[in-house]
Amino acid sequence: MANRSRNALLCRGVLSISLCKKPDPIFAAPHVIVPLLIIVSLLVAGCGFEPVYAVRDNAGPTTPISKLDLPDTRAGRYLGNQLRGRFTSAETGGLALYVTLDEARRDALIATDGSTERIDLTMTANVRLENASGDIVETRALRVSSSYNRSSSELANQETEASLRNTALDRIASDIQFLLADLAVNVGRNAL
Repeated sequence: MANRSRNALLCRGVLSISLCKKPDPIFAAPHVIVPLLIIVSLLVAGCGFEPVYAVRDNAGPTTPISKLDLPDTRAGRYLGNQLRGRFTSAETGGLALYVTLDEARRDALIATDGSTERIDLTMTANVRLENASGDIVETRALRVSSSYNRSSSELANQETEASLRNTALDRIASDIQFLLADLAVNVGRNAL
């Protein structure tokens, strides 16, 4: 016996049952959608479309770094992980990068009952670049400040502070990368 329940169509407001199957729209059929998607993707790929977040490998020359000296702390290791792959390593002839990190916390907003409601967190990285002979090429203090509202949960406060610390170290790593790129451009200009 044929399964007619799948072909039956009840219409609202009308007391009739249609035993014919409602036709599918032309674009709902899989034999039309797949070739259409392939054609559209080939057209988009052929027109030179490139996503905004595309990785380009044709970057200019970067400053070679022969030595990277970071503090042996959790923040120093995190910064080292963020710096990995952002500059060119050199066995000889590159610059030595020395970074010291300093963290400061202070109460920013104190309630009338004496409890702290807002805390400021400031990360400072003192960056020093030296050439192979030990001469200082560049010295820079990079500072990132942020603040957070203190909650009644100490665990939430610790997680928020750790997240802000990591965000600050990410920004410091980006600033060091920009410093090295700017230094490479300036060295290239002076060489001409």
